[in-house]
Amino acid sequence: MVDEIVLKDKYKFVKEPYKYTITHEWVLEENGVWLYGVTNYAAVELGELAYVELPGIGDTFSTGDSMGIIEALKTVSDFYAPFDCEVVEVHSDLEDDASDITEDCYGKGWLLKVKPTAGTDVLISAEEYAKQVEKEIEEGTH
Repeated sequence: MVDEIVLKDKYKFVKEPYKYTITHEWVLEENGVWLYGVTNYAAVELGELAYVELPGIGDTFSTGDSMGIIEALKTVSDFYAPFDCEVVEVHSDLEDDASDITEDCYGKGWLLKVKPTAGTDVLISAEEYAKQVEKEIEEGTH
């Protein structure tokens, strides 16, 4: 069973071995390939999702580059490269129905699988990510 950190009764974060970005994405390494998605915090803040635009297999990105777009009823948001990487698989079913992102962002709602092309030392732990989100909520910057 995976432990969760729960903040403010609605935001959930999965603990190790998941890693996070400061731009609200998560990654999980599996045999050299990293499963990638947006966090529960991002999904809750976006609200009801309407559309996802995913990159293509073989596309490469540098840390922080926009990899695609998630369109919600109230806003449009980019999602960003967690580290320098190449896309090796996309969850194309989300392009027809993005609800899995909101319903199960750490499971069925994954977006991509990527391979690092440089180090992954820019990632933060679940505890560091939870502190960041608590600060954003407290300051009203979310």
